[in-house]
Amino acid sequence: MNGEITAEKGSVLFKKVTKTYSDGTRAVDRLDLEIRRGELVSLIGPSGCGKTTTLKMINRLEEPTEGTITVDGMDILSTDPVKLRRRIGYVVQEIALFPHLTVAENIGVVPNLLGWPAKKTRPRVNELLSMAGLSPEKYRFRLPDQLSGGQKQRIGVLRALASDPQVILMDEPFGALDPISRETLQNELVSLQKDLKKTIVFVTHDMGEALRISDRIVILRKGRVEQEGTPEEIQNSPKNDFVRSFIGEDRLSRMSPDDPVESIIEEPWGKAAPWESAAEVLERMEENDREFIQVVDPKSGQWLGMALLGRVRRAASAGETVLKRVNRDRKLYAGEATLRDAAEMLSDRDISIPVLDGDGHFIGVITSTALARLAVERLRSGTKEAQTA
Repeated sequence: MNGEITAEKGSVLFKKVTKTYSDGTRAVDRLDLEIRRGELVSLIGPSGCGKTTTLKMINRLEEPTEGTITVDGMDILSTDPVKLRRRIGYVVQEIALFPHLTVAENIGVVPNLLGWPAKKTRPRVNELLSMAGLSPEKYRFRLPDQLSGGQKQRIGVLRALASDPQVILMDEPFGALDPISRETLQNELVSLQKDLKKTIVFVTHDMGEALRISDRIVILRKGRVEQEGTPEEIQNSPKNDFVRSFIGEDRLSRMSPDDPVESIIEEPWGKAAPWESAAEVLERMEENDREFIQVVDPKSGQWLGMALLGRVRRAASAGETVLKRVNRDRKLYAGEATLRDAAEMLSDRDISIPVLDGDGHFIGVITSTALARLAVERLRSGTKEAQTA
C-alpha cells in the first residue's frame, strides 16, 4: 500500500485516474473523486461521459491506465481482482440470476464462495428476503423464471448485500423496469440505505432518479467531474451552462415536439458483437426476456443493426452469427431527428429506436418509456401552472 494514501474504511478514492483504450479513446481523464463511507453517490452525465467506466474500475472490471483507486484505503491494483470483487457488491441492469439455482441459492452465491457455513448463510438469506418484503417461506425455493422482473431485480440487490460488503456498485439497476416497478425499487433502496448505511456508487442516466435517491450527485462530462454536490446544491446552484442545461429546471416539461431526440437518449439494456453466435445471443435475450438487441462493433462503435427475437431464433437454428439476420431500416440520426420523429416511429411499432451519429456510430436508444416520462412531466407542469394561476 502506498504510504501517502489514507482513507476511511468503506470509502472509495480516485486520484488522477485516467482510462485510455487501445484506439486512443480517453473515457476517464485525470479523475479526482472521493466517495465517503455510507454515502449513496450517483454518477450521471451524457452518453460517453465515462460514468460506467468509472464504476467498473472500482472492482477492476476495467483497469485504470494511470492514477490510483483505493477502496478501504487499499490500492485496488495491489489486491487480487477476484478477492476484491467478492468483497464489493455489484448490481447491473441485466440481472443475471443463475436460472438453475433457487432464490436462496442465488442470494447465497458469494457467501458460499467465501466459505460461509450453511448455518450462517441460511439465516442471512432469510433476513434479507424479509427486509425486502419477500416471505422466505414463499420465495426462497422459487426459481428465477417464477419471478417477475421487479422481483428478480430485488434478488439481484439482495445478492449484492448477502456477504455484508461495505461498498456496493449499481449500474443502472432499475433501468429496464416499468415506471411503477422502478419507482417502487428506488423507494425501497432509499429505505434500506437509511438502515444499512452502505457506500453505494450508483450509475444512472435519469436525473429524476439521481435527485430522488442520492446523498450526493456527481455530474460527469468527457471523463471529468463537471459538478458534484447534494441534490439541493445541484438544483439550486448549477456551476455552469452545461450543468444548467443538463439538469434544466423542469427540463422535460418545457420540451416541444420539435426538440432534438438527444435529450431522452438512453443506454440499451444490452448489446451484441457481430461475431457472436446467434445461439449465445438468443440465450441472453431469453434470460432477460427481451424482444430485440442492438448489434454494435465494440472496437469501432459502429451500429450494424438491430436483431429481433424471431430472426435470432432462425439464425440460431441455422448455426449463424447474430449479424446474419439484423434489421438496419429502423434508426434515427442525432442532430437531425426530433422528438416528433421518435414518437411517430414508436407509435408505428413499440420497439426501442437506435440513435446514431453522422458517421454511423451507436449513441443509444429512444424508448417508449422515455417518451412516457416526458408526457408525465408535461402533465405535472401543466397541473402546477393551473394551480398557481
